[in-house]
Amino acid sequence: MTKTFKMMRAGFRGPRQSRGVAAVEFVIAVPVLLFVMLAAAEIGRAFVHYDTLSYSVRSGARYATENVIKGTSGAIDVASVAAATSNLVVYGKPSAGTTPCLPGFAPGDVTVRNAGGGNVEVIGEYDYHPLLGIVLPGFGGTGPTSIFTMRVATTMKAIS
Repeated sequence: MTKTFKMMRAGFRGPRQSRGVAAVEFVIAVPVLLFVMLAAAEIGRAFVHYDTLSYSVRSGARYATENVIKGTSGAIDVASVAAATSNLVVYGKPSAGTTPCLPGFAPGDVTVRNAGGGNVEVIGEYDYHPLLGIVLPGFGGTGPTSIFTMRVATTMKAIS
């Protein structure tokens, strides 16, 4: 038996009959790889939004605890700092701004309350809107819908 005959018997077809296999593999692999890449980017974006929300709520709680006690009575007056704290959480400053730190975030999404025991609690709730759902409505949703609500609550002791 010659070498050529043995290769033919084993199923080797040679370079002429296997042309186009790489193109078929490419067509099969690219959608999967593209989906994994876009999913990783979307998860990363969600983590960045959660980190921004968490930092903003902590800053708001810090501001509220420094300014919540008025006078020497030691009584906590949350109503006097609620609007400024909400603005600080959303816009990064105690006065109302124009550009929120997160898209679609508003002062109405922030709650400032007396948690009792000399504590102040600041709660921020943000409806996460996936970028993929906005760009590709059929793929990730039907437009700017919310996948889930991010909720961050921080409680701090009021400073007298």
